[in-house]
Amino acid sequence: MPEIKSLVEITDATYSYPQTSVEALKGINLSISDGEYVAILGCNGSGKSTLARMLSGFFPPDSGTAVTREGVLPGIVFQQPKEQIVAGVVERDTAFGPQNLDMDKSEIELRTMECLSVVSLADKALSRTFELSLGQTQRLAFSGILALFPDLLILDEVTAMLDPSSRTEILQLIDQWNRKGHTVVHITHDRDEAMKARRIVVMEKGRIIFDGPRLDFFSRADLQEKLFGDESVLYEENETGEDGEITLRAKSISFSYPEQAIFKNISFDLHRGTLTALTGPSGCGKSTLFECLAGLRKCDGDIYAKERPVLSLQESEAALFETYAADDVAFGPKKRGVKGEALVKRVQEAMELCGLPYDDFSDRGTFHLSGGEKRKLSLAGTVALGSEIVIFDEPTSALDPISRIKVLQMMRTLACSGKTVLFSTHRMEEADFADRKISWASLTSGNQEEVKAAEQNPETKDDGKLERMDVMQNASILDSLQKTSAALMAPPKAPQSPVASLPALFKTLLFLAIFIVTVASGNLVVSLSMLGASILYALLSRYPLKKPLHAFLKLLPLLIIFAAIQFLFYTSAADKSALIFEYGILRITWSKIRTALNIFIRAPAIITILGSYIYSTTERQIMDGISALLTPLSMIKIPVRYFVLVIGIMFRFIPLLLDELSGIIKTQLIRGAFAGTRGFGKIKILIPLFVPLILQTFRKSQYLADALTARYFK
Repeated sequence: MPEIKSLVEITDATYSYPQTSVEALKGINLSISDGEYVAILGCNGSGKSTLARMLSGFFPPDSGTAVTREGVLPGIVFQQPKEQIVAGVVERDTAFGPQNLDMDKSEIELRTMECLSVVSLADKALSRTFELSLGQTQRLAFSGILALFPDLLILDEVTAMLDPSSRTEILQLIDQWNRKGHTVVHITHDRDEAMKARRIVVMEKGRIIFDGPRLDFFSRADLQEKLFGDESVLYEENETGEDGEITLRAKSISFSYPEQAIFKNISFDLHRGTLTALTGPSGCGKSTLFECLAGLRKCDGDIYAKERPVLSLQESEAALFETYAADDVAFGPKKRGVKGEALVKRVQEAMELCGLPYDDFSDRGTFHLSGGEKRKLSLAGTVALGSEIVIFDEPTSALDPISRIKVLQMMRTLACSGKTVLFSTHRMEEADFADRKISWASLTSGNQEEVKAAEQNPETKDDGKLERMDVMQNASILDSLQKTSAALMAPPKAPQSPVASLPALFKTLLFLAIFIVTVASGNLVVSLSMLGASILYALLSRYPLKKPLHAFLKLLPLLIIFAAIQFLFYTSAADKSALIFEYGILRITWSKIRTALNIFIRAPAIITILGSYIYSTTERQIMDGISALLTPLSMIKIPVRYFVLVIGIMFRFIPLLLDELSGIIKTQLIRGAFAGTRGFGKIKILIPLFVPLILQTFRKSQYLADALTARYFK
């Protein structure tokens, strides 16, 4: 490695992602020195995130050089926070990086609690990572990299998901980190955030078009317009439709999980032709409220509307499942019966309205788009439904200023056309752009004027024109998925039980003994015995038997299909002497009957055993138990840590995929994929979900590999 004075030097670098012909970076020359605070700006798709990855050493350039000074430790916080979480428990995630740097236990614990305190997550140290809100997940991702004490801290849109208070805390933390002499490279779309840096780098179409001091940048009117557009449109007076017809009314609606109340007694009205903004801190319940309004979740209270509201989800990637952009936008309208030229026109108009010119993007691969382009595509898919009531959850998140303005103008256009539009935002200037603002605090306390109006006038003339909105048909798929996955998820705290009180090693040995015998059993008597043993194991673990029973009943149709396939295609030499019935390719033998019965006996036993172990054992105990079990191998220098890590990643990855599947199902429900489907038809309509889920699995696997690399796992 050549000797360099700077932390990182990139010279004449170009880069193209595999299987693409477009250069993401072109002729990049950039040098980052000790103690600098550099802001990198640029519109969505300009190459900022690619440059960040090159700076952090994720890949070499196709041509040119990228050299990091020897001994420098870069740390990068990615744009999508969920993809950077590697552990199932908050404290374990922050501790993961220091563990990879071979620090001693006391130093790891000190860094973990210090960094969690800095990002205001110390009270969540023992929480499960998949239960955090997006804003909390963003802070956890920041904590995990901060715990490395990196020489070069690279931040890729780390404030995109945060409310103003959390955003201010993170920016203050970045300032403090830099003042201590650490180098910061902050990729941002925000003018105020850029002003904190002393040096500004601007990118456009993969090239650096400006690199200089902050004052020089802010004196360039051309760059200001290129990056931030005409923000005066945000402050224009708009005609309001406050006195228009009521199109949606929420009356005293509440929502709770079994262990937690999310919101209570919320009431408000929405009017035709109005744009309404909802503001509130991350994790307060805005997304859950929106899902209730859209019929994805069942809540207490009453919701009345002109028609079913449609919702654009906050996480845009989960809302994309077709290969090409135009096909994804067309999915919903086709389900609603739009065809031919009318369908093409609907798709064109929606894409243009959301800032994705049809001619440029119609044939673009959905998953090759930039993060901002994916968000705009997910918005277009919602707009194309043509609904009268449209809800957008954080529609401008991670968008550049010009794109944000276009999205706000898109929502204004919808409202001016007579539609009712509701959106959430953390930006006060965006809330001011709306006809009316509702703060979460006012909404939940009942202080909002329109809230009082809805409560004090429960029977207005508009009620007769509105239909009562029950939960969406087939939204029960989401509840079933949640209950099925809950059977194999640990509770927030393992309850006291005879099994829970065992040492970690004994717990693991007991589980493995019961599990292995059950899985290996080919004898009906042994299988029945192990089913009894699994029930006893559950009782000793205080594991509610209704959980595995519910999961088994939901999996029963798939088991029946599996058994039917086995009856049709499985055969053995022993079957010929035990034939009961034969017709064409169908052969029923005693051997097949025993095999099928074994499937239906072992399946609930396996679910119960797995659920009981997870229910009575914390993730840390699972990892400790496996480590203790493999101690003899580690004593002869076999690296068992990799195997233990794989087990830990499984606990993180399974909930992540279930969350991804939930997002895909929500989007398809909203776009009408499951309408009118009953009984076994639900199984048939679930089959197409496996293709996008598999694609998402591959992507999540790559993201996870990047997260491990960012934490210096070797």
